Formats: sequence, C-alpha cells, structure tokens
Amino acid sequence: MKNKISFSLSVLASLAGSAFGANSVTYDFNSSAVDDLFTGGGVAGWSQDTLNPKAFGTTFPLAYVAETNFQNGGGLSNSAHLGTQRANSPGNADTTLTGDLSSLDPIYNMLNVSFDMAVLDDDADSFNGRDRFNVALTTASGAQAATVAFIPSATSNEKWDISVGVNGSTSATAYTISAQNSYSFAIQSRDDTTKFLLSGPGVTPKLLSSIDAPVLSLNSVTGIGFEHDPLSDPGTSAHTLAFDNISAQIPEPSSSLLMVLSAGLIAIRRRR
Repeated sequence: MKNKISFSLSVLASLAGSAFGANSVTYDFNSSAVDDLFTGGGVAGWSQDTLNPKAFGTTFPLAYVAETNFQNGGGLSNSAHLGTQRANSPGNADTTLTGDLSSLDPIYNMLNVSFDMAVLDDDADSFNGRDRFNVALTTASGAQAATVAFIPSATSNEKWDISVGVNGSTSATAYTISAQNSYSFAIQSRDDTTKFLLSGPGVTPKLLSSIDAPVLSLNSVTGIGFEHDPLSDPGTSAHTLAFDNISAQIPEPSSSLLMVLSAGLIAIRRRR
C-alpha cells in the first residue's frame, strides 16, 4: 500500500507541474521605441479601442510609448503613456489600451497581477481639469473581473483617490496617489478572496482591500485594460497615466489543493 500511495503522489506532482504550473505574461515595453503608437498594432500585444483625434492635419496621440523614471531617480525606461498631455486641444472619448492575456488559463480562481504606474501632471500649467483612470482585468465580452480606479480627489488637484472592486463594481478605499510619483499595485485573487495591494515612495507595502467574494469571470480573463475616462471639459486637462512592468501569473496550487487531488487519485487507484 505504501508503494501505491507514493506512486500516486509522484504522479500527482507531475500532473500539477503540467496542468497547474505557473503560467505568466509580462510586458515592459523595452522592445518598443519612443513615440511608437498603440493604434494599428503599433505596440506588440496591445490594442487601442479609439482612433487618435486629428486637427489641422495633425494627429494627436492619446497613447504612445515614452521614457519614464519609475524608480524615482533610478533611471529612465520605456513605458506606456495614456492621456491628454499630447492630445489636450481636440475633444476625445474614453480610450482603453488592452494588453493580451489570452494565453493564460486562470483555472481554480487563481491569478496574480502586478503593474507599476504614475499619473504625470505638470502642476505649473494652467490646465486644472482632472480625469479618471481605470485598470481592469477583462474578458473577451468586456466584463471586468477586478478593477482599480483612480478618481480625481476633491481635496487636491494633484491627488487621485483609489477605489477597488470585483465583478464590475468598485468601492472607495482610504488611500490616494499623488501626481509625479510612481507606485506598484498588485491584484491577488485566489480561493474566492481577492486582495489589492499598494507600495510606493514613502509607502510601505499595504493592503488596500481584501474582498471575500467569488470573481465570477476570473476564469475567462483575456486581457488587462488601462482606461482614460475624460471627466473634464475638452482642453482643460493635460495629464497622463504612465504604466509599465506588467506581470500576470497563475500561482502554483496550494498544498491543500494537492492533498485534495491526491486523495481523489488514491481513491481511484484503490477502486481499480
């Protein structure tokens, strides 16, 4: 009997490695060039859902690749930019950039996602309008499995309040971000619990929220969307969401899951 049990566990470990092993997608934009546009497949793995506005024969990009210092003095690197810094004058609609995650297979409600971001805004300019930005794990049908929203703060023109949620809705947290500072966010969804975490300059890693509810569409996630939602009048805002170092990974199964599966496999062998 001991030999049979050992054999079953070894088979299970092999199956876990192949069927449940870590599966990941990353984007860092280093393979793109500065001023590459997201429209027309200009950035590999990404799509833009609206056309860039044109005026007087000139195209004003709503999304492009530019250099950003996400290390607060540690050096420049290519990153994605989405917003109105280069397209402030023409009117523009909601714009979403979607990174392809369709190669993932987030079975058993397990998926970890992280990204770096910063809101770039020149507080010396005269543009006082403020817009909203959203980051969401999305399905092919457009459903949002998990969302982080950055909403203009009523207390300061240089701050955005953070809301988070699952299944298409969000709730406010007690935290804000400041323009011109870089932050790292993580979404960890597993066993019907989704955690949202934040770290950044002068900010020790902290838990924004832990939501105990099944994510109804997590197993159908095909992309990560970064959305610019213009709330201010056209021509009154000139700020941009910069983001980089995106990682989406299916974590290894827990030891408890392995034990449950091993018990089932042992039972099958005993029946034989």
